Amino acid sequence: MATLKDVKNKIKGVKKTKQITKAMNMVAASKLRNAQGSMEAFRPYARKFSEVLGSLAERAGEGTNPLLIPRADVKKVHLVLCTSDRGLCGGFNTNLIEKAEAFVKANPALEVSYTAFGRKGRNWCRKLKRPILAEHIGIMGTAVTFHEASSAGRPMIQGFLDGSFDEVWV
Repeated sequence: MATLKDVKNKIKGVKKTKQITKAMNMVAASKLRNAQGSMEAFRPYARKFSEVLGSLAERAGEGTNPLLIPRADVKKVHLVLCTSDRGLCGGFNTNLIEKAEAFVKANPALEVSYTAFGRKGRNWCRKLKRPILAEHIGIMGTAVTFHEASSAGRPMIQGFLDGSFDEVWV
């Protein structure tokens, strides 16, 4: 049987673990708030970027970039899934993965492949044996450089151009 000292030590240990977990949770919540703030601040730029691209696509005429021409018969879709690498933001990862599942269930006739940014999305794809074109681990939550973005985008552009997939969704 445990002595009184053992019980007191166990209680202290549990309290300290609780304290550390609470601090980690607060840090994760702060990081999530910052990321959400950054995303909210970027939305006007994204809208304007979409407007500009739409305007350019309308005016392009004969020499239209092949990336701007929509495919009439969409059978293959490539989905870019951006999740985190670690836990403490479970709702974030869960919501993204549920959106991906809902997209696949809503379009059962489509053949879907994935590019996974983040360990959680990659693990989900592996668990369900989903085809992963590429995986990028360790860059989510940091400043993504142009080199990383262009090297991640090149296979998607090439896949669209050579007909490996008809649409790319993020």
